Amino acid sequence: MNSKKLLLEKAEVHSSLFAGFLNTFRSLSLTWSRKGMLLYFTVPFILNIAILTGIFYYSYTSIAPLIQSALSGDQWYIQFIQVFLSPVLFVMLSIFTVLIYSIAGGIITAPFLDLLSSKTEKILGSENADEKISLKTFIYDMIRALVNAIRLLLLIVLINFLLLLLNIIPGGSFLYAFLNFFSALFFYGFQFYDFPLERRRYSFREKLKITWRFRWSVFGSGLAFFLISFIPVIGFLGLNLCTIGAAVTFTEDIKPVLTVPCHKDGA
Repeated sequence: MNSKKLLLEKAEVHSSLFAGFLNTFRSLSLTWSRKGMLLYFTVPFILNIAILTGIFYYSYTSIAPLIQSALSGDQWYIQFIQVFLSPVLFVMLSIFTVLIYSIAGGIITAPFLDLLSSKTEKILGSENADEKISLKTFIYDMIRALVNAIRLLLLIVLINFLLLLLNIIPGGSFLYAFLNFFSALFFYGFQFYDFPLERRRYSFREKLKITWRFRWSVFGSGLAFFLISFIPVIGFLGLNLCTIGAAVTFTEDIKPVLTVPCHKDGA
């Protein structure tokens, strides 16, 4: 597919941080009104308890103490860092923790989240939401998912490396924290829109192009996921709720202005 024709020409693009954020919470009413969808929550919920608890425990019992020990001392510059940069480092640790959770949880629970996404599209009347499942298709999809996960990680590392260069300029650490937070929000949200786009066999490059065009909606989904992750109990449902919310946004705002994909194979 020619990447220049991913979106219909002259089509109005509706991308809203507010809508992307609220659609995540619309998923609660959508799920509650259709009891059958609750069945898809069980396994991801149990897995998320283990994943989220383990990651947060490791981050704040192993990584946080290392940072604190590195900032211990009586030197004036150490005290300066403790006063002005400690809050930034704490925020960065939180962003990193949620990012690892979103990637690890997304990979482990991907089959169940994809079912949730597909089910949501069907409820909303979307066509071509999924395809017939076979062993060949399952293996092929797993390979694509692994390859795309590696590409996503490499892209995140590259962007973070480039943003780190901001620290060499005065006040750059605060600018780094700000831009890093928004880049993290995008990648949080990207993974939820990846499900409907992947079912339509868009390439990784094409998915990035589409989600960036609708970046404010993606930011909204990412922000909802970030905040939900810190809510006791509800945080374990973050991946589920955001997957449904992204499917709602995709069906209502993104799918209508997409051209018909032609990919049947290849990652």
